[in-house]
Amino acid sequence: MNFETIVCPVCTSPDYKPERIVGDRFRVLDERTYSLVRCSTCKMIYLNPRPDSASIGAFYDTPGYDPFGSAEDAPVSTSAKLYQKFRPFSIRRKAARVIDGLKPADRCLDVGCATGEFLVELKRRGYEADGCEPSAKAAQHARDKYRMRVWTGGIDAVPAHAGPYKLITLWHVLEHVHKLRETLETARQLLAPRGRLAIAVPNPLSFDAKAYGDKWVAWDAPRHLYHFDPPVMLDLLIRAGYDPRSLGAVAFDAYYHCILSEPRTVFGLMRGAYRGSLSYASGLLGGPGSSELYIGYKRSL
Repeated sequence: MNFETIVCPVCTSPDYKPERIVGDRFRVLDERTYSLVRCSTCKMIYLNPRPDSASIGAFYDTPGYDPFGSAEDAPVSTSAKLYQKFRPFSIRRKAARVIDGLKPADRCLDVGCATGEFLVELKRRGYEADGCEPSAKAAQHARDKYRMRVWTGGIDAVPAHAGPYKLITLWHVLEHVHKLRETLETARQLLAPRGRLAIAVPNPLSFDAKAYGDKWVAWDAPRHLYHFDPPVMLDLLIRAGYDPRSLGAVAFDAYYHCILSEPRTVFGLMRGAYRGSLSYASGLLGGPGSSELYIGYKRSL
């Protein structure tokens, strides 16, 4: 198990200040804690030190971590059952928010496509859809069940000739990748002129992040390597060659984050639902959402 100390992945500044200390909700390394720091220059929050790319897999291969919800892995927890119940509506809502202006048969790529349900929704709406997914099991599920073209790996597994794409989506992916700027630059190379990149990430300025403090589930150390205040995300997209737009809250993430931040009790479920409603309302009314959605249009350099 190797840990690496890094400079700011946005602006490369070596200067930072401690932000907070958080634990691993799965306790992969027992009671080890992890340091989140804030860049003194661009204000990016990032994990430092962090597991290197060869070591990070151990933190995903743990009982209880199943972000895909595939049919073979029947969920047993209450939160997992609720997630599965609302997931189809959430997928339809996500698609509706990012396809505005696309033409029939336009080509799309979903990075971190998991088991492929978002690809299926794009295909249902008349678009060509490809995916890439680091989990070999999830990628194979998408290929076997839905007959979708999915490469196993990150965006660097997508061959250059597969593009150009009019839309590339990263739903809660960017906070996981070790090569942050390289991922955005590769996406830009795969996009058609004025193609769009859609990114959803947790918001550390949200109501629920403040309510739960160090216990907020979306810190998710050490799997989440970065945390993006909205101004930092917009700055990052500009630096990477995009014209950015903020599209506001990803609605149902508020309930997901709040419920998973609570103890696994009836009272915890009730309080999580209540706080999730408050966070959802905050995002709905234009305040900071639990997660935020950004669009970056490819800019000619």
